[in-house]
Amino acid sequence: MAGGLLEGLRVLEVGHPLTEYAGLIWAGLGAEVWLVEPPSGAATRHRRPRLPNAGDSPRGSAAFLARNVGKKSVVVDPDSADGLQLLRQLCRHSDVVFDAEGSAFSATLATFADGTDAQVAVTITDRLRLGCSSIVGFAASGGMASSGWPHQPPCNAPSWLALDGAGVYAATMAAAGIFATRRLGHVGGGVRYEIPYEEAAVAAITPWTRCLHSYEMQAAGQGTLTARLGPNGFPIYETKDGYVRILAGTPKQWRAFVALLGEPEEIVSGPFSDPEFRVANADALKLLCAELIRQRPSRELFLDGQKLGLTISPVNSLRHFRADDHVRARGIFASVEDPEFGAMELVRAPQLLQPEALNVAPTPAPGLDEHGAEARALAAQPLPESPPAANSEVDAAKPLAGIRVLNLGVGAVVPEAAALLALLGAEVVKVESLAHVDFLRRNGLNGAMDVNNSPTFNQLNLGVQSLAVDMRHEEGVQLVQQLAAQCDVIMENMRGPVAGRWGLDYDGARRLREDIVCWRSQGLGGGPYDGFQTYGPNLQTFSGITHQWSHPDDPFPAGTTLNHPDHIAGKQSLVAVIAALLRRERVGKGCLIDAAQVETAAFLIGDRYVQQFHHEGNLPPLGNASPDMAPHGCYRCADDEAGNERWLALAVESDAAWQRFVRVVPGLSDAGWATAEARLADAETIDAAVQSWARQLPVAEAEGRLREAGVAASRVVTGDDMAAADSPFFAALGHPTSGTRRYTGVPVRIAGKRLPLRRPPLLGEHTEHVLHDVLHCPAEEVERLTALGVVGR
Repeated sequence: MAGGLLEGLRVLEVGHPLTEYAGLIWAGLGAEVWLVEPPSGAATRHRRPRLPNAGDSPRGSAAFLARNVGKKSVVVDPDSADGLQLLRQLCRHSDVVFDAEGSAFSATLATFADGTDAQVAVTITDRLRLGCSSIVGFAASGGMASSGWPHQPPCNAPSWLALDGAGVYAATMAAAGIFATRRLGHVGGGVRYEIPYEEAAVAAITPWTRCLHSYEMQAAGQGTLTARLGPNGFPIYETKDGYVRILAGTPKQWRAFVALLGEPEEIVSGPFSDPEFRVANADALKLLCAELIRQRPSRELFLDGQKLGLTISPVNSLRHFRADDHVRARGIFASVEDPEFGAMELVRAPQLLQPEALNVAPTPAPGLDEHGAEARALAAQPLPESPPAANSEVDAAKPLAGIRVLNLGVGAVVPEAAALLALLGAEVVKVESLAHVDFLRRNGLNGAMDVNNSPTFNQLNLGVQSLAVDMRHEEGVQLVQQLAAQCDVIMENMRGPVAGRWGLDYDGARRLREDIVCWRSQGLGGGPYDGFQTYGPNLQTFSGITHQWSHPDDPFPAGTTLNHPDHIAGKQSLVAVIAALLRRERVGKGCLIDAAQVETAAFLIGDRYVQQFHHEGNLPPLGNASPDMAPHGCYRCADDEAGNERWLALAVESDAAWQRFVRVVPGLSDAGWATAEARLADAETIDAAVQSWARQLPVAEAEGRLREAGVAASRVVTGDDMAAADSPFFAALGHPTSGTRRYTGVPVRIAGKRLPLRRPPLLGEHTEHVLHDVLHCPAEEVERLTALGVVGR
């Protein structure tokens, strides 16, 4: 594979559902990714549904075709001496190894010194035995508790969101580890990271829940009040031809909403003109608005609302998303010619790069052992001579030490990603001001504008520095430009031309520092909808995710009140950011990373888009069902002592697991259900029996019985569950004004130790440090700028 930010790096991915997304990310950035498979093939090759007319092809799975783009396949027998030797040689010729606990090769890799001879090895572990289904890990993440309609069981996310959250962290740590080893001239193996699956699922999906609970607050069904809100948390309205989601949380957005409705008298001058009345009578207001919205088509509302400054988006089906003008203009779907199935479309990697030559075109997923001869030839080659080490010591806990980042981001996506860079050793300076306060700072312990005590802001800005600059002043812009010239990375997610007006877009930044790496992350990215307003919930609906995140019998798709894809989109883009720094070390040049958040949302359900391409009409949602496993669902247990509903997610992943399952759940020992095909054919009958069993038991007891028997299961975790667990993953940090609170940690361990957290900043806390110690401003100049209000507020 030619080109790409990771060109020249070789990855050995041990085939497993927990590792395949990490390998996919690296392949999409140009790395040579070897998929190591047992003779029977990787598990994903056997996933349903299969493409029409696929027959018994080992490439017939839609999921395999979507999740193994650009990889090479080699079959290795883990039980033979030759296989062990081949695997070891391939490790020695690789820069990175991705493995998962319980893979076909874990025992083999454990026989090697330090696990592998590659420079960096990342292993995803599964302490709770959550398995490889789509539903159990999602339940354990806390995300399922806030997903779906309140009258329905909690609803599973489409595709493999929890597993892929672990894959994102694995991919990021591999990039960070390689960056450190290459920058320091480190030779040999030794950089090892562990990614605990259950922790990564929480960090990628619900990082706010524990922190909100610790602050004794709640938001959109997370925190102290875990709830499924259906379409009410982030309102969805029926239109003339579909549905739209509308968020009108600010006065400006409310005025735009009223304008979109046609300035109705009962809203403009009636009691609904009072914000407090609107909050107290939200249901009545929604009924009034719904009648007006129902008269107009979705696209008209979307375009007119966005022109007015309203955060609105259609609830797209997969088919409508694929056909959208903006999606086509950005080339989110790449046409490929598959060697077996002919022309098809695949979701490309979720970033556009400049120079354009760095973009890697998708190539079809490999056949089983398609590259076996090439792998054996590679293994037979002598190892390349390592250059002399300039410094053999690598601090695996701070692989990005020495990197300085200018964070111009607001809200969730960019700040959360920047904070992870800070916790990995980078110096991250966030530019902010009371004049245009980050909207996440607005909701703190003591109400609006308690800017230092917002749990959501504080969770997403751990370890960063805060520089207070009023960018309305020309001198403030000049100060930040001076700072940008001393930074390695600029990160921003501002709408429209704001960064350009400050001279801090890519063209302007290159004039300040020629080798700068710029990452811009807007909701929809440049194109026909450039500058459109979005939040995570709107990107769900626009990308087709909400349409798939529902039960087949829901009144209409409502999805989730989680801020997906916010928490995962930024972190996934960090792989490209670190890869760009790696390339800069090699060639001395920077680049632009244009990462539209909607593209990560679509990328995460790439298998559904492969299915849609081969499906007439709209692809129906699965809800909690699985095309591969039965039982696979969410079952109500006995209510807790406070009368709250409790739910249990479980998945019987194999025939062997079924035999263990029936020893726990009575009445299911029918020999006719011994195979997955038979269980899938009679899934409703089995589900009814499981539900009858679960309803009699407290959720902890049902969960414990199944886990003890070796069946993948998890309660649908709530904020109260996270708080009761008192896990060290939720670290206690002191704060000057918020006191000691719990924060969601980083799901990375090094030699069994966790990465330490650092508290979030007060607004402007590091202004003097940056001005004096980084920009070397004289004391009298700092005093003058402070007196003018340019800095410090």
